[in-house]
Amino acid sequence: MCLLSLACMRLLAPLSLLLLACAPLPAQIVEAHHARMELLAERDAVASHQRLWLGVHFQLEKGWHIYWINSGDSGQPPALRWQLPFGFHAGEIHWPRPEKLKTSQLADYGYEDEVVLLVPVQTPYDLKHNFVVNIDLDAKWLICRELCIPDRAHLHLALPYSTIPPPDTAHAKLFANARKLLPKVWPSHWQAMATSGKDDFVLTVQADGPFHEAEFFPLEPNQIENAAPQPVRATARGAKITLKKSDLLVKPISELKGLLVLRGGDAYQIVAPVTQQ
Repeated sequence: MCLLSLACMRLLAPLSLLLLACAPLPAQIVEAHHARMELLAERDAVASHQRLWLGVHFQLEKGWHIYWINSGDSGQPPALRWQLPFGFHAGEIHWPRPEKLKTSQLADYGYEDEVVLLVPVQTPYDLKHNFVVNIDLDAKWLICRELCIPDRAHLHLALPYSTIPPPDTAHAKLFANARKLLPKVWPSHWQAMATSGKDDFVLTVQADGPFHEAEFFPLEPNQIENAAPQPVRATARGAKITLKKSDLLVKPISELKGLLVLRGGDAYQIVAPVTQQ
């Protein structure tokens, strides 16, 4: 009986190792200063010639925030440095719509409570069976409240190979919610233009109907006063939005780039050519 059991264990051992190799490791959670973060994958495995979506998930203590790609009047955005297997290529961060964080006479653009930064990774053509993909990330960020703390973390993710990678059902809602916050592509039949006056820009948008509420988030720093009000005057087909120029803007610009956020939170990528008055 004992000899039979030992023989069975020897037969089952390679199978157990194979099953372990085919199972993704649980997400690594890092406890940082006033935040928790983890590196997630939208699928539980990796296939050849595929776009794999990764998510850098920040959970922030109440009152603390991190920054958008344009941080506003202070701060700096998170920086991600990837170490990937040969043939893998990481794309740029897909930044969710930020919040305007006002303090006295200044305003920053960033995220409170929770945010997922989505990053696409292109896989190579020739992945092999039993291949395990090791993904490493060195992340740096600035987290602020009344004071700011620079922080960093190293995160690791291991994913097995699969011809048809299954979705990671445990984090499906997190990825879905993150995509809802991504800016939408500017509709082809909408138009945007701006005129440059002495102290302000007037951004004119022509769309499907009047906008009674809208806010512009600049992609480039030092073009507008971030904390200044943005009066909106609805028109028959859109709106005119007045943007106060930044005191740090020292030369004319040819376009305003950023996000136009409408009532309800829908954000659109906008590039408006600027005409000098």
